[in-house]
Amino acid sequence: MPILLALLLSVTLAAPFGDAEARALEIDSGMTVEVSVTVDGGRAAVLARVVALAGELPPVALADQGNGRWIGILRLSGREDVQVAFEAIDGGSQSDISDLTSLTDLGVDPAVISSSRPTQLPPVKRGPNWWLVGGVAAGLAALVLTMVWAVDNKTGDRSKDSDDSGEFGHDADRPDPESDD
Repeated sequence: MPILLALLLSVTLAAPFGDAEARALEIDSGMTVEVSVTVDGGRAAVLARVVALAGELPPVALADQGNGRWIGILRLSGREDVQVAFEAIDGGSQSDISDLTSLTDLGVDPAVISSSRPTQLPPVKRGPNWWLVGGVAAGLAALVLTMVWAVDNKTGDRSKDSDDSGEFGHDADRPDPESDD
């Protein structure tokens, strides 16, 4: 029964590719998926090219398991039903690329894929420029301190004048009528 189930869940791609399949290994906030594909003829490398809603992700090199079977691990940050294409590269740097196929088509259980798939890219949230906010706050603090200093000096001069006149009295500025200089 498991062989029949594996055959039903695999997809046959166009030549030189054969059967391709995927299975989810780990599911948390993201997803770890094992993909495999068979490729006819000797190939120097096989890559899995993943296209998510946000764009193409970096390619993942698959490991040669022998008999034309290549396996690799995809680590995805979300639980999106991404599209996967396989690229087979021969020794002369020539390559063949398969058609895009979704993870669910390759055999990943649809219950694993997040049902709340975004219809558009999330907006980029830009916070305030903290250097600018800090500069404005420092400028306002300097302005307030300057005003406090200026008001304090002005009231300090008035109190100094009133203290001086009280110390010597008002008669200190007038000549003494009894002295005959």
